[in-house]
Formats: sequence, C-alpha cells, structure tokens
Amino acid sequence: MSQPPASPPPFPQEPPGPPPYYPPPPGPPAEQWGERPKTLGVLALVFGAAALLFGLIPVAGIFIGGLFGVAAIVLGILGIFKSHKLMSIIGIALAVVGLIVTVIVTIAVGKAAEDIIEDWPTDYETSDDGEDSDQGHGDAPQDQVVDGTDPTAPLPAGSEVTTGNWTVVISEVVPDATDQVMESDPFNVAPPEGYQFFLFTVDATYNGEASSTAWADLLFGVFIEDSVYTEACGFIPDHLSYAPEVFAGGTATGDYCITVPSAGAETAAIGVEDYWSSAPRLFVAAE
Repeated sequence: MSQPPASPPPFPQEPPGPPPYYPPPPGPPAEQWGERPKTLGVLALVFGAAALLFGLIPVAGIFIGGLFGVAAIVLGILGIFKSHKLMSIIGIALAVVGLIVTVIVTIAVGKAAEDIIEDWPTDYETSDDGEDSDQGHGDAPQDQVVDGTDPTAPLPAGSEVTTGNWTVVISEVVPDATDQVMESDPFNVAPPEGYQFFLFTVDATYNGEASSTAWADLLFGVFIEDSVYTEACGFIPDHLSYAPEVFAGGTATGDYCITVPSAGAETAAIGVEDYWSSAPRLFVAAE
C-alpha cells in the first residue's frame, strides 16, 4: 500500500507591518501662535499722536490733549501684554511727550497773558509848565470835553466811547464796593490795607464782523494819580465774563471790579481799550 504524497511546507508568514499613517488634524492658523493682534497697539499709537498734536494748541491741549494722552497710556500698557509691544511703547512715549508739551504751552500762554497785563503803562507825566495844549490835556479839568486819550483829562462820566470794534458805556460806578464784593462770595479775599474794590458796570456794543466776546476783547484799568491799576477783585455775581458772545449790533452787559488804592479813588478815571485793535486807550471820569 502506497503512502500519500507529502504536503508542501506552509508559506512562511510575513511579520505584521506598521500601522497605517493618518495625518494630524489641522492646527490653528500660524498667526494665532506667532503674532498678537495689533488693535490695542495701533490705538495707543494713534491716541498718543493726537495727544502730542493737541498739546500744541493752547487751552484745547489741556482738555482734549490730556484725554487723548491718558487714553494712549492706558491702551499702551494693555497693549504691551496683549498686543503689538513696539507700537504700544511708541504710543505711551508720544502720550507722555504730548502731556509735557501741554503743560509747557499752558504755562507759556499764561505767562504771556500775565506779561501783557503787567506791560500796560502805569506811569504818566503831567505837564508842569502850566501851558494848555490844544486838546486840553495835562492840567485840564476832568469835566472838560477832550479826546479821552490823556488819563489826567478824561471824558465826562457816562460818555460813550468807541475803541476798536466796541462802543462802551461805563455806569453805576462804586468807588468803594469792598463790602459788597466780600458779601457776594465767602471765598473772596479782602484787599490789602490801604486798598479797596472799585466796581463799575459795562455796556459794550459790538460793531465788528461775525461775533465776539466783550470780556476777551476789552481791557480795563483804573487811573489814580500817576498809575493804572488792573488787578481783579475776586468773584462777583454779574461779572462781564458771564456776558454771552454777541454779533454785530449786540450788547454785552456786566460788572467789572478792580483793586485800587483808597487814596484818590473818588477822583479816578476808568480806561478801556480793544486789545485786538490799534485804537488808542480812552479814559472816562468815574464821577
């Protein structure tokens, strides 16, 4: 009996291969990891530049420039941590420079205004030769009608004077209004010894183009003996500065108060001048 043929040897089994490759899921955009949003940095830069520009403008720089400067600093600090660092730092630097410029401009403008007031001539020479000039200046009596440019020969009390773009009438003169001014506000400071508050009412009619403000245009002073006094008294309820802006033909009315020496206040003359024009200063007798 024959044996069945031998079966062939089994094929060798191949070792298992590596697991199939699957690409990783897409990650966030590269800019989310490599770059920060620039919004805060850009705003800090823009506000800082605005603070610097407005800082060059008197008055507006104090309010508008100051607000932009503070906003730029706040946004810049936030931007250093959450936004574009360089832009934020530049914005902070511009804001700081703008605030410094604002302070310098404000001080300079205030000093210039103070110098203008201080430079107002205060000494006048009176003629000693006894000769009368053609216009009655020098030793002319106060009730004599003259052109009003000489404080020793002012126009009569209540005269209507025109200086620059304004026609002014001064009335209701109170040479010693110290008690009245002190009672109007508890924070008012009493005048120095030998001085008193000189109060008068101003009616100013505007004759120019467009519009203007009497308090900003007109300069007032009180002439006594050989000096003109311009120092304000303090707060008074109906001050001329509260009068509204007026157009051509409009009249601004308000009070004005100046600190003067008590000696000679009864015979004082009040000077008025349009600061923005070349018209001469005119004087009107107080009484």
